[in-house]
Amino acid sequence: MRPDLVERYWRWEQEIPTIVGYNRRTPQPLQVTQHILVDGYDRASDHELRFTIYDLTGQEPTPVGIAKVYTDQPRGNGEYVVAMGEGRGRGVGSEATWLVLDYAFHVTNLRCVYLTVLEPNTGAIRAYEKAGFKRQGVRRNSNRWLGETVNEVLMDAIPEEFEGTSLVKQQLFG
Repeated sequence: MRPDLVERYWRWEQEIPTIVGYNRRTPQPLQVTQHILVDGYDRASDHELRFTIYDLTGQEPTPVGIAKVYTDQPRGNGEYVVAMGEGRGRGVGSEATWLVLDYAFHVTNLRCVYLTVLEPNTGAIRAYEKAGFKRQGVRRNSNRWLGETVNEVLMDAIPEEFEGTSLVKQQLFG
C-alpha cells in the first residue's frame, strides 16, 4: 500500500458499488482510511497482506484497486477482501485475485483463503470463480442488498486446487 495513493484508495471505497458490496450504510471519512491503510500498517503487517492492484494494459501502470488478506497464521488461513475502482468489469480484479492467491499459498503458506460475497453480486462471484475460488455454501437471509434481505455466498480457495503456473515458483526456480 502506498501512502501517496490513500485518497485514491478512499475514493474507491466510497463508490456506490463498493458500499453496496460491503453492505455499508454510509461512506467513511478519509481519516478512517488513512488510519487503517497507512498509520496502522506497522501494527497490521504481520496479520494482513495488502496490495495495490494495477492495470498494466496502458502506457503506464495505473492503480485501479486494492486487495487485502486478513491472515490467521496459527490456523493457516485468511479472509480475502478487494475494492476495485477504475478496473471494475475488465478482468483486472480476477487476475489480481489469482496473483494474491499465488502469493498467499506460495509465500505466506496459507492453507485456505476464504471470502463472503452477497448473492446478487453475480459479477463478483464470477470474478472470484475465475480466479480460483469455489462455492462453499450459503448463509441464508444474512445480509442486505439494495434494501432487500439476501443470502451470503461463502467461497474458498486451497493450494491443492490452485490452477495455472505459479509466478512465485517461476521466479524462484525459473
